[in-house]
Amino acid sequence: MKTLLTLSLLLSTLFGIKDTYFILRFDHFVDKVTNNYESYDDEQWKTTLDKYAEFRSEYKELAPNMSSEQRSEVNGLFSKVNAVIIKHKTSKAMGAIGDFVNEASGTLKELKKLAE
Repeated sequence: MKTLLTLSLLLSTLFGIKDTYFILRFDHFVDKVTNNYESYDDEQWKTTLDKYAEFRSEYKELAPNMSSEQRSEVNGLFSKVNAVIIKHKTSKAMGAIGDFVNEASGTLKELKKLAE
């Protein structure tokens, strides 16, 4: 009986360490992304999004054993990364729209010249 109690205490401590270690690693990742995302090229974005997906997957496994405070902290970190991803994708889309508008404008000017 004593061995079972010791084993369960050890396991709960290990799970707590695993949860804490996950949060520390994820927090470091979020800091890195939020501080550097504006300078990322396409390859760095791909790597970042892949790593983010890994963190999300790992969180799904750990979440049931986390305290509500830990889950709240992780959800806040997810929110930060999501905001950066949305900002990046929006600015990239706006750049593409701007390029299209400029090209369409140039095309219309050329068509006007041809019609004269």
